[in-house]
Amino acid sequence: MAEKAAAPPPPSKPLTSQEWETLIEDFQNGVHHKWNSLDPLFDLLLSSLLRKDFPLFLKLQLLVFLDEFSLSFLTSHHHLHRLVEALKAVVHAPLDVAASTFKDQFMVSATSILICTSENVAVEAQTETNLVELLLTVVNRPNFGSDRQTRGVACECLRELERWKPGLLSDVVGHLWSLCQSERTHASQCYLLLFASVIHSIVARKLSVSILNTSVPMIPFYAPNCVTDSGSGSGSESSSGLNVKELRRALSFLLEWTLVMTPFGMMEFLSMIIPVAVALELQPSMLKVQVFGMIHSFDPVLCHVVLSMYLRFLEAFEGQEGEVSRRLLLISRESQHFLVFRLLAIHWLLGFNQLIFEKTKPTIELCSTFYPALFDPLALKALKLDLLAFSSVCAHVLRLKSGSDELIDPVKLFENGLVCVSSFKWLPPTSTETAVAFRTFHKFLIASSSHSDNDPSTARNLLDSAIFRTLQVLRMFLF
Repeated sequence: MAEKAAAPPPPSKPLTSQEWETLIEDFQNGVHHKWNSLDPLFDLLLSSLLRKDFPLFLKLQLLVFLDEFSLSFLTSHHHLHRLVEALKAVVHAPLDVAASTFKDQFMVSATSILICTSENVAVEAQTETNLVELLLTVVNRPNFGSDRQTRGVACECLRELERWKPGLLSDVVGHLWSLCQSERTHASQCYLLLFASVIHSIVARKLSVSILNTSVPMIPFYAPNCVTDSGSGSGSESSSGLNVKELRRALSFLLEWTLVMTPFGMMEFLSMIIPVAVALELQPSMLKVQVFGMIHSFDPVLCHVVLSMYLRFLEAFEGQEGEVSRRLLLISRESQHFLVFRLLAIHWLLGFNQLIFEKTKPTIELCSTFYPALFDPLALKALKLDLLAFSSVCAHVLRLKSGSDELIDPVKLFENGLVCVSSFKWLPPTSTETAVAFRTFHKFLIASSSHSDNDPSTARNLLDSAIFRTLQVLRMFLF
């Protein structure tokens, strides 16, 4: 009797909204094992998604539920096929502004489920092709303002499929380029990123594809040989090599549209474009002209984009170390910025100068006026003092190499830097400001030592250093 009560028969009639919410909660609590088979439940779920009288909020909840438990529900290629067919019915339904959010989420969920379940379920080539063809049908309507959001989502889904199987869209890249040139709504960024993803895959896999060729129809879609071949590794690449001339032309087109991208879109874009530029032996000056001006932005993502490109092409930015350092110092001083951005600017500056140690003289010269302000947060004061300690090391090393005393005196950096935490003199030993002060003592004191137990001169040099003598005087003053 207990066994019969613990295993109720699967539902045979449509579930109400309240029943669906209860069922979803049961699954999330790990009690879905009571169902003997999930196939009937999967049938009810698809039918509920297609019902026009079903609440929109619950449809969205069911999609998330299906995505979360996709490995339990979709156990064969037949389930994936039915899911794509249901998506097709939703996409081709009459346009409804209220239901556009549901259509967008359905495309995202179907793409996510197909990619995630492919590791456990053998996906039929026809099912995969049907999904790609459906998404291409959606994006093949440039400049239609009413569905621009849906077209942008479809582009992102295609980009994930291209990332899943590099080269999947290589045969229709010419059509994608035409769509990029035609699109003028805010969805243009999604089209550009999709086109850049395909270009990146072509270069990464060294596919011999004509980007200008549109003889292959976009719809109906057929997967290219580089994806369908059984040896989809090195054997699928063409031996004739890249079409460098056309690829450079496509890259020049993409670089002309950087200004229409959001900061996060720009970060995605550059992560794909830099490897392509390196592979095509493109002059870094093309990237520099389009991107370097973003260092003057107050958006941390754009600053990160510029620094990533700078560190990848150091030789192309010869002589501009001072401009980058000056900009990062200015960001850290702007009190109206979020504290996390100001801290990030100092971290960037520390890392930036550690990687280009031989070219840090401009930053060291700037540090003569870069001291923590009285009303800076204590976390920012500590990080600025770390930068001063690092600058003192750079000044010491460059002095030894050049034999010149033109650089700022490390003792001056030390004494002037302590002014902002001078209250440690009367605060209790357990105070945070006292901890920051003694942390600074330690960093300045051991900064120029070799940190090697096998170096007998380390202790002697430490006791003879000007910083140590300054600390001795400070100790006599305090105690």
